Amino acid sequence: MAIRMHCAFLILGNKDTSMELDLEGEETFGKATSWLYAKLVGPAANHIFYKFVISDIMKSKARSILDVGTGPGLVPAELAAKNQKLAVYAVDPSPYMLGHARKRTRGKVKLAIGYSLSVPFRRKFDMIISSASFHHWAHKKESLIYLARFLNKGGEIRIYEFSKHGVSLFGSHSMSIEQLRSAAEGTGLKVKGILVSRGRVRAIYSKG
Repeated sequence: MAIRMHCAFLILGNKDTSMELDLEGEETFGKATSWLYAKLVGPAANHIFYKFVISDIMKSKARSILDVGTGPGLVPAELAAKNQKLAVYAVDPSPYMLGHARKRTRGKVKLAIGYSLSVPFRRKFDMIISSASFHHWAHKKESLIYLARFLNKGGEIRIYEFSKHGVSLFGSHSMSIEQLRSAAEGTGLKVKGILVSRGRVRAIYSKG
């Protein structure tokens, strides 16, 4: 049922006139699709996926995290709730999505309009994450180079996506090991590791 809901969202998203692409070619959501994702599709279809993301991040020693393409704030809300000492920041290009994120995070996460090539925060982070968003980025290499500037020494960029390996029902909304390795080529970032687990894939990039 969850998979059907997610696929229905993808179809609706492509037809919804409120969905736009900004000047850099990155996908953003309008009022209708933001509501649908925040209230129905995201929490239901991605429940197991986000549990994997949150569990993986909580095992790290990061003290500050930036979530790029946060959507309705599902991941940062959970991270802030589980570790009150963790400084959690998040950006999204959709003001409608950020509206839902503000309600969900209740002031515990610092939120702002932004995306993979525009981060308004004047600070660095131990970890920069993106979950189920990287496949949308129009300029992946440029984005990784840009985001690396916001990493503290020893910091990491972690990308979480649905995996193309095995039986994948998410099509272009999933990524392969090869795609994730290729994205880092020429960026000056080192592929620290790629993990494939139960239909999910996680890539860790660090400064060389």
